[in-house]
Amino acid sequence: MKSGHLLSTVAAVAVAGAGFAAYAAPTTPERLLNAGNEPQNWLMTLSNYSNWNYSKLSQINKSNVANLKVVFMASIGGNAVSKIAGSVSNEMAAPLVEDGFMYLTDSHNKVMKFDVRSGNRAYPMWRFDPQIAGKQNPSTGGLALWQDTVVQATRDARIVAIGKDSGEPKYDVSGREPSGGPNSDDAIKTREFRGAISTLRTVGGKNLIIIGAGGAGMGWIGAFDADSGKNVWRTYTIPQPGEPNFGTWPGDKWKWGGVMPWGGSAYDPETNTIYMGTGEPSPVYDPEFRPGDNLYSASTLALDAETGRIKWFFQETPNDQWDFDSTSSRILYDLTLPDGQIVKTVTNWARNSFYYQLDRTNGQFIRAVAQDSNINWTKGIDPKTGKPLEYRPNAGLQTYAVAGPRRGRAERDAPAHCSTWGGAPTGIWPAAFDPSTGITYQTRTSGCTYQTLTRSTDEAFAPLARECLGCVIKQVQVNTLANLVAIDTRQGKVVNSHTYNQGIPGERQAEAGAIATAGGLIFTGWADGTFAAFDKDTLAELWRFNAGTNLKAAPITYSVGGKQYVAHIAGGSQHTSGIASLIMPTAVLIVYGL
Repeated sequence: MKSGHLLSTVAAVAVAGAGFAAYAAPTTPERLLNAGNEPQNWLMTLSNYSNWNYSKLSQINKSNVANLKVVFMASIGGNAVSKIAGSVSNEMAAPLVEDGFMYLTDSHNKVMKFDVRSGNRAYPMWRFDPQIAGKQNPSTGGLALWQDTVVQATRDARIVAIGKDSGEPKYDVSGREPSGGPNSDDAIKTREFRGAISTLRTVGGKNLIIIGAGGAGMGWIGAFDADSGKNVWRTYTIPQPGEPNFGTWPGDKWKWGGVMPWGGSAYDPETNTIYMGTGEPSPVYDPEFRPGDNLYSASTLALDAETGRIKWFFQETPNDQWDFDSTSSRILYDLTLPDGQIVKTVTNWARNSFYYQLDRTNGQFIRAVAQDSNINWTKGIDPKTGKPLEYRPNAGLQTYAVAGPRRGRAERDAPAHCSTWGGAPTGIWPAAFDPSTGITYQTRTSGCTYQTLTRSTDEAFAPLARECLGCVIKQVQVNTLANLVAIDTRQGKVVNSHTYNQGIPGERQAEAGAIATAGGLIFTGWADGTFAAFDKDTLAELWRFNAGTNLKAAPITYSVGGKQYVAHIAGGSQHTSGIASLIMPTAVLIVYGL
C-alpha cells in the first residue's frame, strides 16, 4: 500500500543519532481542544475547532517582515508522480506541524512526514501512498492528527490512519455508504472525499473523524470512529421522504440534487455541535429543472455531534442559479451587539458575496455584510429573514434582481451577474479571524460573469455527471482582479480592501485564503505565484516572494527552537487562463524565516 518504510527506518536512526528524539507525542483530544495554547504547533488545518486560522506567534511582525526569506524547500510530488493519465495538480492542503515534525499531503493523497527541527531543511521521514483507484478530483483538504496517527480521507472515499512514527497504515477502510440507501449503487461508486477532515472527542466520549462526501447522487456528512474507521453516523444533505423539510424539490429530482458538503467543519464543544456548509444544488446551472428552494443546498447545517441529527439549518440562496455554494469554513466566535448583548455566532464568507453572521445556538439570522461593492444579483439581504430581498416563498423558480441561466436564452442576451461566479470563497479556501480585533480577512476575485446555458439537463440527462447532470454552460468572466478584504465583525462592514492586478486572466485569482498572526500580519498567495505579507490594520503590502507557480493552499506558521517560520505548499493548474496556462503545475513545500 505504500512506499517509504525503509526510508522511515533509516531517517529515524539518523535523526536519533544526531541527538533528537525521532518520535512524536500523542495528539490527544485535550491538546486539540486547546490547540491555541500551542502556538509553536499547527495541529489542525484551520488552527482550531473554531476555524480562526490565527496564530499567537509574533516574532515575525510588521517591523521585520521585509527581511523574510526562503529558508528551505522540498518537492512533495503532486502531478509529477501521478500514474493517472490526464490528471492535474491542484495543491490546496495546508501542512500540519507538531513538535518539529511536519505532515502534509499532495493533491493525489500521498502523505509525507518531514523533520523540520533543524530550521534549514525538511528531512524526509516517510512517504505513504494510498494508491488512489481511478481518476478522481485532483484536490484534497488536508490531514488530521489523532493520538499516534495521521488521518486522511482519500479521493476514492477511504478513511486511512497512518502511524505517525512508522508511516504504516493502522487501518484502511471504505467510507462509502452501503447499498440500499437513498443513493443508487452507481452513484455510490462515484463517492469521493476532498474536503478538510477533522478529529474530535464528543461530550459523550465518542472519538470521531468528520468528513463531507462528494460525487454523484446526494451528499452527506459522516462521522467515523477515529480508532477503527468504522462509520458511526451519516447525515444526508437533502431531506428524505418522511423527514422534516422534504418536498422542496420537484418529484424525485432530490435523488440527484448533489448538495455536496466538500469543505470543512467547525466544532463547538460547549453545545456539542458540528457546523458545516453545503454545496450548490444539481443541475447547478439549470434551475428550471428543479424549481423550489432545493434544501439543504447553500446552507449552514448544525448537527448533534453524537448522532448527526440536524439541530437547525439556515439557507442563503434558495433555488441557487449561479453555483453559489456555501462550503467555505464556518468561523465561531462571540459577538458583542450594539446593545451589549453577547451572542455566540457561526459565520462564513459565502460564495454569493455576502458574509453571514448567525446565532449558533439556534440559527437565527443576525446580519449579512456585502463583501464587494458591485453585487447586482440581488438588491440586498432582508435584515429580518436573511433571505435575498427578491425571494418569494413557494415560488418555485426564483427570479432575483438578475435572472440566472435560462433555457433558450441567446448568449447575446445573457446578463452579467456580479460578483463573479468564481470570486467569493468556497471549499477549503479559508478565512482568518483575529480575536484581538474582531476582524475577519479573506481573499476573493472581483468582476462579473456572463452565463449561457447551451444544453439543458433534459436534453442529455446524465445523473452521474458531476454538478450539471448533462447540462452545458458557457461562462465568460470579465474585469477579474484579486482582492484581500477585511470585515469588522462587530461593526458589520468592510473596513479595508487590497486589490492586486496580476495581469493574468483567470476565473479564480485568489484561492489561497488568509492567515492572521499576533505579529500584525496577514499572509496570502495569488494565482500568479506571489506569496505576500500585509499589514493587518491597513492591508498595505509589506513583503512578497514569487513561487513561480499557482498558489491555492492556505499558509500556516509554526516555531521550532524559539524561531518562527511561515510555510505553504505551492502548485496548481485549475481555473487559470491566458499566460497562466503556461505556468507548469508542481507540488513543493516552501518555508520562510528571518
